[in-house]
Amino acid sequence: MKKFLDKGLAIIKDRLKDDDKFEAVVASLLAFGMKFAYRTTRWKVVGIETPDVYHRSNTPFLVSLWHDRLMTAPCVWKWKSPLHVLASGHRDGRLIAKVVEHFNMPAVFGSTGKGVAAAKELIKLVKKGRYIAIIPDGPRGPRHKLAPGVITISKLTKTDILPFSCCVKRFYRFDSWDRFVLAWPFNKGVMVWGDPIRWTDLQNKSEEEARLYVESKINECSETAYRLLID
Repeated sequence: MKKFLDKGLAIIKDRLKDDDKFEAVVASLLAFGMKFAYRTTRWKVVGIETPDVYHRSNTPFLVSLWHDRLMTAPCVWKWKSPLHVLASGHRDGRLIAKVVEHFNMPAVFGSTGKGVAAAKELIKLVKKGRYIAIIPDGPRGPRHKLAPGVITISKLTKTDILPFSCCVKRFYRFDSWDRFVLAWPFNKGVMVWGDPIRWTDLQNKSEEEARLYVESKINECSETAYRLLID
């Protein structure tokens, strides 16, 4: 199974290089698979009241989760307001962008680390009251290491960060840089929204202290999800 999945992934990636129509088909199939896995899984969702409070008060926030948890995460977005997702302009990022469009998640292309235009666009969206998702260890890692963009945008726009993670009982883990988790259908899973990371708390920390603090909060969500899953 492992060789079959890894070989299939390599073939798809090679085919995606120059074929936009194939990319659209793959994105639709992936979105269907994500929804199928999500809907056939028994989920426990922790902390959903946190984003609910922000929505009821029309207060924007930044969602942050690790790249390897992307498969089922988009399915939890239940609100009518779109969630704008920062996506890389590289091939993998373009595919992810087309996938999340199926979940009311328009993409903003670029990088908050080097892409000034992308950062400016995200700041404009937040100031308009929009919700933003930033995968802070994407698009190429290092795995579970926070790039500074999400903290910078949080401070500049005076917007809180909501950490998020999820775990499933049965999955396949790819041999990719992020060790991406492919969740099987008919599963058991836990999704966790962590306590808000207040932008005011980040202001008083050094860059390194803020980075480690946000990393720890995302990791806490993963640890809580795993603990609840095995209990």
